[in-house]
Parts: sequence; C-alpha cells; structure tokens
Amino acid sequence: MRHMVPAVQIVGYKNTGKTTLVCRLAEQLAERGFRIGTVKHDGHDFEPDVPGTDSWKHRRSGAAVTAVVSDRRTAWFEERSSELSELLTRMADRVDLVIVEGWKRERYPKLALVQTEDQLPLLNELEYVVGTASWDASLRDRLARESGLPTFDFDDSMRIAAFLREYASL
Repeated sequence: MRHMVPAVQIVGYKNTGKTTLVCRLAEQLAERGFRIGTVKHDGHDFEPDVPGTDSWKHRRSGAAVTAVVSDRRTAWFEERSSELSELLTRMADRVDLVIVEGWKRERYPKLALVQTEDQLPLLNELEYVVGTASWDASLRDRLARESGLPTFDFDDSMRIAAFLREYASL
C-alpha cells in the first residue's frame, strides 16, 4: 500500500533562487543518506529532451508515454499534465522527502523565498507557509517579526536542510 511521502514546497516569484535552493537542499540531504525526490513546476511549455535523440524521436512519434531505460537510469515522459498529488504518490515508495519547486496554490508546507520588500505580498497569497528565507538581513528580521515563522538566510542551506529534516520527521 502506498503512503503519502512528506513534501515541502519552495515557492517565490520568478528569479528568486528557487531552483538553486532546491538543488542545494537535495544535495545536502542526499549526502546525509536521505532519498530525495524533486519536482519542478514549469509555467511554460518546455522541451525535456534533446531534438534528434532516440528518446526525442519516440516522443515525437505520437506515443502518449515514453520510457528510456539504461543500466543506471529510467526517464519517463508523458504527453499530459500531472497533478502534484499524483507525482507525490508515484514517488512515495522511492524517496524519504520530495522538495517541490513551485505550485504556489497547492496545499503542502511551503518555504517562501522573499528577495525584496516588494515581494512581501507573496506571503498573503499563500497557504501553509512554514518558513521564509531571504538574502537581506533587515528583510529577514522583518519577516521573522511579522510572520512569526522560522526565517533563514537564503545562503544558509545547511540550516534550512536541518529545518526540513525536523519538519518532515526524517
């Protein structure tokens, strides 16, 4: 029977460092022996495979699902959108924690990245924010004071990773 895997979302406006932080956290947690899954929401129609490769040719042939398998890796492409909950269910037996980039409106715990004061309204748009992070020390102080949430220096990914481990009971 599949269970729901712990997940935390890293959310923020465009170019606030979401991908950078997700990758740092995944790396640090994996180095500590945790199996980490990551999911990225892309608001654009992206091309996940290099044109001209065999997997690209398979996908372009009209296949609804394409899998590419080697001795070390499996890649799975589906020509449809997926709900975040479906992706988390598929990862449940494979990982200890999923770090999700984006999907601001989903109902999972969130770490909100706030780079500048004009991005503060983001906190009013979100549900389930469990922490915040910023580069700016005075903004971090304001975030901590006004939100009452744990607030981190964006560059202190070790502390953020420790918070996520504790939050997710890992």
